[in-house]
Amino acid sequence: MKATTAASRAAAAPVPLRANREFRLLWVGQALSDFGTSMTALVLPLALLSSGYSTSATSTIGTAVLVTAMVLRMPAGYLTDHYSHRLLMLVADLARLVTVATVAVWTYLDRLPIALAVVTVVVAQVGVELFRPSQNATVRRVVPPAQLGTAISLNQARAYAAGIVAPAVAGVLIAASMWLPFAIDAVTYAVSALCVLALYRRPLRRAGAVPSARPDSRAEGAAGQGGTQEAAAGGGVQGEETGGGSKEAEAGGGARKTEPDDGTKAAPRERFLPRLTAGLRHVVRDPFLRTLAGLAAGDNFAFQALAYALLLGIGREHNGAAAVGLAMSAAAVTGLTGSLIAPFVQRRLRMQTVMAAGPALAGVMLALAWYTGSGIAFAAGYSALCLLTPVNGAVFGTILATTVPEHIYGRTTTALGFITEILQPLGPLTAGLLLAYLSLSGTAAVFALAFAVLAVVALLMPSPPAAPDAETAAV
Repeated sequence: MKATTAASRAAAAPVPLRANREFRLLWVGQALSDFGTSMTALVLPLALLSSGYSTSATSTIGTAVLVTAMVLRMPAGYLTDHYSHRLLMLVADLARLVTVATVAVWTYLDRLPIALAVVTVVVAQVGVELFRPSQNATVRRVVPPAQLGTAISLNQARAYAAGIVAPAVAGVLIAASMWLPFAIDAVTYAVSALCVLALYRRPLRRAGAVPSARPDSRAEGAAGQGGTQEAAAGGGVQGEETGGGSKEAEAGGGARKTEPDDGTKAAPRERFLPRLTAGLRHVVRDPFLRTLAGLAAGDNFAFQALAYALLLGIGREHNGAAAVGLAMSAAAVTGLTGSLIAPFVQRRLRMQTVMAAGPALAGVMLALAWYTGSGIAFAAGYSALCLLTPVNGAVFGTILATTVPEHIYGRTTTALGFITEILQPLGPLTAGLLLAYLSLSGTAAVFALAFAVLAVVALLMPSPPAAPDAETAAV
């Protein structure tokens, strides 16, 4: 009896992430891709400047990235909920591979035209917007709920690690030849595409989910309808796991419905616009998500403004460029540290405390910068945010992955992303205006007050909804 109990516990225990084949493939492929992308983001403006373009012309690639992200954010969530995640990730990787490889060849042969640079960053951002929600949905499927926080933290850590390593490697490669970083980036996209291709050979069910006892379930808007809807919404291989009934279940993701077998008429298909905005409406109706979206929008705006205040305020001083570079490197290191400690912090602190800690610590350091006039304290305030931002990301990623209905998961996460980033373009302008009328210490005082307000609002946030029990979700 004891042996049987031990065997059943071992069978029920989740596989460690290091032994999770699908997660490992996805992580390795994206670690390399993040490294290559970080190099291209740094080298592309330098390649344009070396080709004789002005700084104002070169800055158009940043505008192109921002506009592309805002336009595609919500449609990408719609595609994630309706099409194969594996297919979307492959398309994203292959499209970026082709464009970056073209830049590498063109840079090797001739002067890089700015039109090609703009096309490259647009295609790259399209790839990001397609890949990110599909990757998140895939992680949700292949990782058990108990391990989601750790998985999200590891995904964030790889991005910060790429941000630390890539600039140094890019500098070495540029010294050899300007086209080399682009060629290596193309290779990383090829490796990522191969990893995605090898992810799975069968439809995936969310890890730890209980199969539905009703394969002919037809409730399109219901949350958590069990295995059949999850197979249609996430794995993208429709109608293979549960037989003919799953063709109807894929309607939960917005695909076509078939007539029921019992002679009753199927519900009319929902129009495209309501399906596109289903995630946005879910955020607006949910008190927790609504508050989270507003608070995160304020945090992101202040974070972006603080980053540009650091860049412009310290960068204009004597030896400012070196000081800014050191501050940004330190921020990347603290961000990586935050990603690694996120699972530990997530298990021991309330969500409201985690959300308030970053703005509170940044506010203290910026108040010190105001009082002393120290640029180091100003940079420390930025690093404090970078330390705790990954912790917030892990906490909220876990909450979304365990509470948002799977058939609108992609649309909900991209709607949140759209709302929370909508004020970011105003950050650089705000920083410039503050520094035009105030000293660096006066600007620090304004930021200290703003982050204090954000910390108080975070402490007053409602608690997140409870995750549905797997057995209940399958009923």
